Amino acid sequence: MVRFFIEELEVFFPYDNVYPEQLEYMKYLKQILDAHSHGVLEMPTGTGKTVTLLSFITSYQLVHPNMGKLIYCTRTVAEMEKALQELKTVVDYCKKEIENDKIKLEQEIKSENNSSLASVSESRFSAASILGIGMTARRNMCINPRVSVHADRDKIDSMCRSMTAPWVRAKHQMEARERSALSEGDANSSKMTEIADIEEMLESGCTTLCPYYEAYERVWSSDLVPTGIYTIDEFKDFSKNWEHPILGKKIQFCPYFASKRLIQTAKVVVLNYQYILDPKVAQASLLGGGTVSQGFSHGANPNGLSLGSKFAASLLPEQEGTKEPSVVVFDEAHNIDNVCIEALSVNMNRQILSGAARNLRTLKSEIESLSSLDEQRLQDEYTRLIQGLRNSGQVQDEAVLEDLERFPVLPEEMEKIKKGLIPGSIRRAEHFITIMKKLILYLQEYIRVYSTRIEGPLTFVKHIEASCYIQSGLLKFCDERLRSLLNTLRIVDSDQYSSLELVCTFFTILGSYSKGFIVIVDPYPEVSGLYDPVIQLSCLDSSIAMRPILKRYQSIVLTSGTLSPLDLYPKLLGFIPVVSQSLTMTLDRTCICPLIVTRGSDQTPLSSKFESRADVSIQQNYGKLILEITKKVPDGVVCFFSSYLYMEQMLSQWYESGLLAQIMEHKLVFVETKDIVSTTLALHHYRKACDIGRGAIFFSIARGKVAEGIDFDRHYGRCVVMVGIPYQYTLSKILQSRLSFLKENYGIQENEFLTFDAMRQASQCVGRVIRSKADYGLMIFADLRYNKKDKREKIPPWILKHLKPEYSTLSTDMAVSISSNFLKQMSQPYAVSNSIIKLGS
Repeated sequence: MVRFFIEELEVFFPYDNVYPEQLEYMKYLKQILDAHSHGVLEMPTGTGKTVTLLSFITSYQLVHPNMGKLIYCTRTVAEMEKALQELKTVVDYCKKEIENDKIKLEQEIKSENNSSLASVSESRFSAASILGIGMTARRNMCINPRVSVHADRDKIDSMCRSMTAPWVRAKHQMEARERSALSEGDANSSKMTEIADIEEMLESGCTTLCPYYEAYERVWSSDLVPTGIYTIDEFKDFSKNWEHPILGKKIQFCPYFASKRLIQTAKVVVLNYQYILDPKVAQASLLGGGTVSQGFSHGANPNGLSLGSKFAASLLPEQEGTKEPSVVVFDEAHNIDNVCIEALSVNMNRQILSGAARNLRTLKSEIESLSSLDEQRLQDEYTRLIQGLRNSGQVQDEAVLEDLERFPVLPEEMEKIKKGLIPGSIRRAEHFITIMKKLILYLQEYIRVYSTRIEGPLTFVKHIEASCYIQSGLLKFCDERLRSLLNTLRIVDSDQYSSLELVCTFFTILGSYSKGFIVIVDPYPEVSGLYDPVIQLSCLDSSIAMRPILKRYQSIVLTSGTLSPLDLYPKLLGFIPVVSQSLTMTLDRTCICPLIVTRGSDQTPLSSKFESRADVSIQQNYGKLILEITKKVPDGVVCFFSSYLYMEQMLSQWYESGLLAQIMEHKLVFVETKDIVSTTLALHHYRKACDIGRGAIFFSIARGKVAEGIDFDRHYGRCVVMVGIPYQYTLSKILQSRLSFLKENYGIQENEFLTFDAMRQASQCVGRVIRSKADYGLMIFADLRYNKKDKREKIPPWILKHLKPEYSTLSTDMAVSISSNFLKQMSQPYAVSNSIIKLGS
């Protein structure tokens, strides 16, 4: 554990040794933060990128108290937990060192009688005691046994809403008051009454309300949470065993809603990409922008309301030029442009449109039922929409269910919607139902085609106006009007209206944006000959989703082990980086061995080109390469294909020729499927086979879940084989539209982007086998096209550095021979040498 300086900044690093590339990484981070700008940093896998980043930024926060929070974005819950554990190590070391400094200063104070040193020491120690929290879905955080017992995410969300809806809580509280006829007392006695009510719910197994949420709303306060770093499991345990410091009673509160409120005051927040980039999900945390306060003021909590108002005020036009002094880090950001595009894209088929039509009939029945029972409630909603009270923020949040307040468009467009009045033609619930019926009928007719249809948003909207006699201006209000209606009808299980919500989202996005989108109807989206038309509103411009993040936050850092070429990401996301660097890996031994295999043992060229995929000789040569590798490589081997279809073709041919049986003599075979449960089970048994020494090979997909989120470190991955180049399906109309858009607007040539996209996927796959400098592995690129200049230059420099010229045009026999020699060298005992800088010595 060491302390050192990066220029004038003291960094607390929780390990005894630091790599040279870690020091370089910190220097570049400092340049980015000092400039209050953005950066792109590529750092090799296995070099301690996460701890380096967390150590530096928390040390920077310590010296610059006015700096905002660190928002650390990951892709999976497992990565979130790893980051929080590293953060805990960093902060604990920092606090320990500052405590030691404090003791030394106290001794100096006694000898020098200098009281000013004491206050400085105390303030520094308090600044080091930060709050770090993670945020994830209800499924991962719920502690109510009646809810968390379910495996289905939608079921958990639905049950949670049914017990936390404001009107359900209000009805229960009114009944409780009538039963008990309690008189008002002092604040503490009132709190004790609340606790007694919550305890009664827990004992009786209350099913109408959630006692954990009630404890969160009535008793819990964010001010009562001690500073510290909480992983997801630790915060759940804390919420189960929390003791009220004033009342002295053990109270269990909801960790999901509590974490949403704590992220507003936490110094470090770790969460998924979607909480920042996806407009709907981002409003749950308010980290991605928005003006509604329900994201952390669920119900009528006054603290939440004040926080929401404060945040809404921060987005006023007169303060638009100021940025929040926080830094957002996107880890493993090699696919961030795809995440941005998916967040603003909508796909619908005939089943969804039929479901939306059924939803409309159900809503119509609900409206008729409410009209006969409580017509005043519908009239009140109509009055609100006429007066624009709700849009101007005069309607209080306690009557609004949080999940009905998420908008599918970005904050700037949402502001325009909320400032404008709902059009008169859809203010009445009955009129809105009629309009939506027209729109759905139009889509059902529009989707009935047998050849691909492509239109821009403006052309599509013009056709709607002409066919449905509907003003285009009301389209952007569809989503908000539906949510207002669901809220008025007090519908808790909004998932049953998911089809109608998707249609409203489609029209809201369509009505909000005129550029950067395309409407495509594809009658044969999956397999040629299978008619299942899909209408797709596809976002073509990834910078649209990134724009509000760049406007709001002071610094954005994109980092990953595979970001080459670095210049394309700023172009795609629409920002100018102050730093754009790729760091190399300093090694005391050559622990990676990249090879390009271009020919089989019979000199047949190896390629996964579409026109040569059915060539049996190529398929056989790929199979023989895999067979020879499994004979020589111990423990685990991972083999990636470009698609499920190609993998199935290969495995089928190898099975028929007997090659698969020969492979199984040396390794057990496991295959990734589209079913996440069976894939998880296959991974578990693959690891088990490697652990017991039997060895295994895992066949996977380059763009699948395994390639993106699973590490094959140590003996789980001694070799990775990339069969072919993982190009996207180039006949896809969406891809073709995006390529045209990039060429017209950014000057990015079609082939350049396709190669960039394929090579980042291939690099991500081969990088799975190296997770530390003590690790080692073979990286085999099996396709003759990898040897071309445009492919080679897009391989990350830290891999390219070890790709010798003589390793670029290998046959199967030569590759196996080199692999065997490499593995013999790596089998020797490993000792740490001079590549590590021992700053503490």
